[in-house]
Amino acid sequence: MEREGLIAFLLALVYLVTFGTLSVLRHESYHSSGFDLGLFDQVLWNTVHGRPFESTMSEALPVPHSLLGDHFSIALLVLAPFYYGFPHPETLLVGQSVALTLGAWPVFLLARLKLAPGFALVWVIVYFLFLPLTYINLDDFHEVSLAVAPLGFALYYLETRRTWPFLVCLLFTFLIKEEMPLVAVGFGAYVLLGKRDWKLGSGVIAAGLLSFFALISQVIPYFAEGRSYPYIAERYGAVGGSAAGILRTFVTDPARIIASVFQPKKILFLFGIFGPVAGLSWVSGWAALVLLPTLGYLLLSSYEPQFSFTSQYSAPLVPLVIGTAILGLARAPIRFQPALAAVMVVSSLAFSWAFGYMPYSRKFDAGQFRTDAVRRVCAEVVGHRTRRACFRRNGTHQPPVRAALRLRLPVRGGAGCRMGGARLRGERLQPGEI
Repeated sequence: MEREGLIAFLLALVYLVTFGTLSVLRHESYHSSGFDLGLFDQVLWNTVHGRPFESTMSEALPVPHSLLGDHFSIALLVLAPFYYGFPHPETLLVGQSVALTLGAWPVFLLARLKLAPGFALVWVIVYFLFLPLTYINLDDFHEVSLAVAPLGFALYYLETRRTWPFLVCLLFTFLIKEEMPLVAVGFGAYVLLGKRDWKLGSGVIAAGLLSFFALISQVIPYFAEGRSYPYIAERYGAVGGSAAGILRTFVTDPARIIASVFQPKKILFLFGIFGPVAGLSWVSGWAALVLLPTLGYLLLSSYEPQFSFTSQYSAPLVPLVIGTAILGLARAPIRFQPALAAVMVVSSLAFSWAFGYMPYSRKFDAGQFRTDAVRRVCAEVVGHRTRRACFRRNGTHQPPVRAALRLRLPVRGGAGCRMGGARLRGERLQPGEI
């Protein structure tokens, strides 16, 4: 058992060093962007300089305002001490890599709890091969990555019937982003129907629903100076455009819900999420309920990144799919478990090669991490220039930046680099311009 834990630790260390380094190299080679690395870099910079959560980039508002008026992400304060010590975007990138690496810990513990010795190590491998993980790790920084480990621990503590640690982990996710309380509703349903704990289950469901509606109707509009929460109307208009509208559509026009969910890109998303674990999540009994709220708000959306396994929006599914797949394997007859585990490892390797972003994957682009090659600033250089209180972008007037920005770009043939349809050359810019 100790040897298994040591090997799991070494695997986690290899992942952390590899993808922590790659994420930094991607930034240093100018493949990071303003949304969202530059945005969060600016917010953390302002926070450690006495202006908590101040931004001039979120909500497309070019004036100082609170990030909390866009997303409720108080949990970013966890990174503030580290950012204070090293105030650079790399701190966020390495911090995200650490957070995602820690997600393997509850996976290991849950597999060791439910399965025979040796299986826990298999599940750690499956976790690190899981399609969304490396995409999230190498796509700038996003606060929702901080939810992976707490959600995994919440499921583990629930299975060990340790109520208070379960609740602490679940409640911490409420501070990460405003949709996290909806994820808790799935946990509450599992507790209610699967664990037959009516008091705890109904309490978690009520806390999740009340917290979600309080955040989007009261808390976020308060920090947004009265502006309403925009994302439900923008992204769920096809199925109702509001919480009440979505419920009404479910009752009066379920065919519209079905048509919204069963679209080719959404089916591909489900294939990429559940294929690596051979669909074992769906044979986990009542535990599969923890998946439904997250799948619901992702699949009902018309905003394409929300139903893509290459974006950060699938982060909550990482621990939930892996955790429920472990519980699904535990329900299989013992004599079949080794064969099922082997199928799952082969499936994970195949999916990570065909669709993932491991160094051996067919889609992997090593040029994104070469700092000695041409520095293509084709995304944005905003992530390199946001450590200031205000930032001028897209020609919108801001309080002036203190010094002009000079870009020196090694380019092939002196042709310059294309950014946003224009050519970008190594020339002196006006103060604060991009």
